[in-house]
Amino acid sequence: MRIVLLSLIQDHRSRNLVKLDYLFGSSSTAKAASAEDSAKVLRVRVGATVKSLRTINVNDDANPHFVDSPFFSGNVVVRVKNFVGITPKGTDPIESSDYFGTKRRLFSIQVSGRFKHEYTGGDVVFGAEFLRKVSPPTGSWIAIKFANLIDPALETDIYADQPWLFSPCLAAMNIVNVQPISTPVTKAAPNNVKITGPNGGPLTSPLTAQFEYETSVAAADVKTNPKPSDVLGKWEWGGATDLLEDNTLLLPDLRDEPPFPQDGIAERRRWFAKPSNKEEIVFTPDHVYNMEIFAPFMDFNTFDLMLGININVNPYLKDQPIRIIMKSKSKNIPFYIVEFALVDPNEPNVEFD
Repeated sequence: MRIVLLSLIQDHRSRNLVKLDYLFGSSSTAKAASAEDSAKVLRVRVGATVKSLRTINVNDDANPHFVDSPFFSGNVVVRVKNFVGITPKGTDPIESSDYFGTKRRLFSIQVSGRFKHEYTGGDVVFGAEFLRKVSPPTGSWIAIKFANLIDPALETDIYADQPWLFSPCLAAMNIVNVQPISTPVTKAAPNNVKITGPNGGPLTSPLTAQFEYETSVAAADVKTNPKPSDVLGKWEWGGATDLLEDNTLLLPDLRDEPPFPQDGIAERRRWFAKPSNKEEIVFTPDHVYNMEIFAPFMDFNTFDLMLGININVNPYLKDQPIRIIMKSKSKNIPFYIVEFALVDPNEPNVEFD
């Protein structure tokens, strides 16, 4: 089955290369990169920072991966439809999940997390960032326009030396579910701590942050106390059991006259897309924030993007992975990072690189 799926992925890449030539003209660089990349497979890693990234079991959605740092604790699950890539040593790929069912989604990132300090709604952002320049193809503005239709609050600079795309977390997330919790957070950084970048300089990118301690491990493998379930509550999702919207506790001061229904996904996203509304909420340590983002237009198995244009983005990223980040906008501190990378499965220790 794995050989068949790999063959299908390679055939899909070839057909998308024809689409690329039709839309943007023939590109020998793109062709060479696509031919070289056709044998690569997906590896997904999760961590509090780049330093602590660890390979996870994609689609093992009943068994989350735990990340912990002085700023955030969370359980993370990543689902990718038709996954046949790299897994932790001694495990086999899980190709899919009952989660997908008849849904059109190609991927899902679901997180159950706690912030160890208070942050305003405008300061917690979600998106992607790269350490080096990329080479956006002609017509990239079409994809950005379509992305803005989906998420009007999205801000981006794909031509920067360190390209980025970020949106207020509560405007970006498809599902938000907030629950109270009484257990205290542990090992939080002092409120006045200053996180610096390499060589003690300012932290200009969340990708260069390093913390006093970082944990990235399968939640079931945590042997010390407190356990992830003590900090975050029980992980209740997996397979056909979906996370459902319940945003009642996002704005406790407005519970008598909420600006959107407690299950109103579109209404909540529109409300938080307005700059003045983002500051109405404060993320606090005494709540667990369960969030999920998913989409039908990005196939991470191949890096094929279908958003107004059909294109394989890998040649234009110059061999960089796609790192999905939730961070503090004001301090550049990452809360968690999910890295999607196309890698050579024959490389030694590829699950650890």
